[in-house]
Amino acid sequence: MRLRLGAVLVTALTIGIALITLVGLLGTNIGPISAQIERFGITDFARLLLQFAAVTAAVAVLVGVVNLLGVHLRRTRRRGQAIYSAVLILSFVIVLGFGILPRDNEARAAVDGVQIALETAFSGLVLFSLVYGAVTIANRRPSWASLLFVVTVVTVLVGALPVRGLGPIATVADWLNRVPVDAGGRAILLGIALATVIAGVRVLIGQGRATRE
Repeated sequence: MRLRLGAVLVTALTIGIALITLVGLLGTNIGPISAQIERFGITDFARLLLQFAAVTAAVAVLVGVVNLLGVHLRRTRRRGQAIYSAVLILSFVIVLGFGILPRDNEARAAVDGVQIALETAFSGLVLFSLVYGAVTIANRRPSWASLLFVVTVVTVLVGALPVRGLGPIATVADWLNRVPVDAGGRAILLGIALATVIAGVRVLIGQGRATRE
């Protein structure tokens, strides 16, 4: 198997930086070893690497935003697509202006008004999607999964209504919002954490796609 010198150097550099960062971040509470880590400046170097990574990510986001604006500026010259691109550019300029200008009550109220309106519209779309999904499932061949989905959607929607006399249904809806939703959120966070750990281990052993290529 032929090894390219560039790939070997990139892999070695990646593994070295990853190990230094890992030792600098996790080696601050290991007793006598922590003093040696601080003595050699590994912790400060790891923090410097993290700051460099944060700055690089911020620059990448800025480049992406500028590229997106450039694409929509070019689309404003076309018919049929100009209105959407113009609305996006105008919204970006307004939000950027609110972020740069001094914050006062009027600006905050304007931002909150737009944000609340967008959140309400998004909630309405989610509600419509749930109802449409329940109706679609009900029209197909029934199964225990489809029945469970329809019952859950109806219970949560009815329990959220501001109507008195829905004690048992409201209790069940509150339980569904607290227990299964929290469990699902924690499962998603655990999945993200495990994926991050696996990606980090692949980098440490030189099996990442960037280092292999």
